[in-house]
Amino acid sequence: MTASEPALPMEVLKRFTAGLLMHVGVPQEDADLIADALVSADARGMQSHGLVRLPVYVRRIVAGGARPGISGTIVHETATTVLLDGQDGIGQVIAARAMHEAIRKARDGGAGVVGVRRSNHFGEGAYYVARAITEGMIGLITTSGSPNMPYWGGREPVLGTLPLAVGVPARDEMPIVLDLAFGTVSKGKVIQAAAKGERIPSDWAVDSNGDATDDPQAVLDGGWILPIGGYKGSGLILIMEILSAVLTGARFATEVYDLYGDHARPQALGHFAFAIDVEAFMPLDELTERVDRLIRMIKATGPDGELLMPGEREQRLFAARQAAGIPLPADTIRALGEVAREVGLPITKEGREFLVTS
Repeated sequence: MTASEPALPMEVLKRFTAGLLMHVGVPQEDADLIADALVSADARGMQSHGLVRLPVYVRRIVAGGARPGISGTIVHETATTVLLDGQDGIGQVIAARAMHEAIRKARDGGAGVVGVRRSNHFGEGAYYVARAITEGMIGLITTSGSPNMPYWGGREPVLGTLPLAVGVPARDEMPIVLDLAFGTVSKGKVIQAAAKGERIPSDWAVDSNGDATDDPQAVLDGGWILPIGGYKGSGLILIMEILSAVLTGARFATEVYDLYGDHARPQALGHFAFAIDVEAFMPLDELTERVDRLIRMIKATGPDGELLMPGEREQRLFAARQAAGIPLPADTIRALGEVAREVGLPITKEGREFLVTS
């Protein structure tokens, strides 16, 4: 932590975030959910999906590209499936509803599958699969996104660097929470590096000519992020696009609108959520004991048992920051102050103090 990254209590950040969202018309229950999702991402070290995204969300709400007070409507359902129309609502609210519906169906039938159309950027996928874990279930969520990379071998961006999150409950060990995008890096991290004037690893992305670059601005100016695993990663992205957008009736590929583009235009994203009720296969206690044994078997093969399971580092960091607070970069704090003043939210001081006194 540096002087430019002061630690701020999680509750202070949530209170400010929810207050800002309510100021632009978001109902309190939804504002609290979005605040929890964003601050939790920062607490877990996922700053590319934390409060750095709040300014663009607020501007999209103000401009009409994301509709507050909307949780989606069910278009069609069966014993195990739901198709949800997000009605251009805020992504976090719609994704939480999708996972809720998947859990509901899984509770009744052993598994629940939910497709979503007409939604917006939902942030960190781990936040939603954690809800399935809490209910004793295995959860999965993915989403479509605005195109920022070509299909493998292509030259024009047609697909997003789509994420996949999977959560698995454990007993005494930490739950397994795999949350990754199938690009070598999220676009948010490239944007952050450009804003800070930093270089990026040259194997992350290419410029508009398709040449490797360590300049994040060159990536943003017509370049693209590379998929993990080359053509294999590109194929996995294609499947997630089909599940999230083609299957659900959402816009897909180049039809999707960019989060940072015209704020008045909804992104029209699709999501895909899946929940498995463990009890449909075996008692939850048995499953969590078996997951614990698997984790310990794997850890025993590493030096001093210090191999990290997916999500373990983030869960440890979350616990530490609950006590010590979250360090926010100075440019994120400035951006939060700017958007608060832009929408007329009264703040009394410049810098980090306005977060404390809000």
